[in-house]
Amino acid sequence: MNKKAKTSPLAKQVRKNSIGWMLKRLGSQLDLEMASELKQRGLNLNQFAVLMTLMEGEGLTQTEIGKKIKMPGYATTRTLDVLEANKYIERRTDEHSRRSYRIYLTKKGRDTCPELFVIVEKVNANLLSSISTTQQKQLKTILHELLIAKFE
Repeated sequence: MNKKAKTSPLAKQVRKNSIGWMLKRLGSQLDLEMASELKQRGLNLNQFAVLMTLMEGEGLTQTEIGKKIKMPGYATTRTLDVLEANKYIERRTDEHSRRSYRIYLTKKGRDTCPELFVIVEKVNANLLSSISTTQQKQLKTILHELLIAKFE
């Protein structure tokens, strides 16, 4: 028996006008493109997030990194282990707490930064290529304002 499911035109309209749905869909596309670019360099999205966080400021603890990028503790540990094994980061004992470690970029980690910046620019440019430069600036301004209003 092959009955066609009932659909609601209103549901489709609500979904297509939902800011959350639009942002989620675009975010998923960005993740796919970033993951593809990073994979070519032997990195994944979690590793990228940690490296970018450390580029903004080194010497964070594992817990601080996890909080900044909203990553669960187990995933943060696993990600740091891989980055350390691949010589992107190093753990140094915290001088104020011998049970804690501070995370620092290695030379290889720092040398990778410019390449990661290029990837971000490329993926963002690809997403925004279908709208004008003026619209791109407006979109960035609006998104920044929303982020500040919600999180700062």
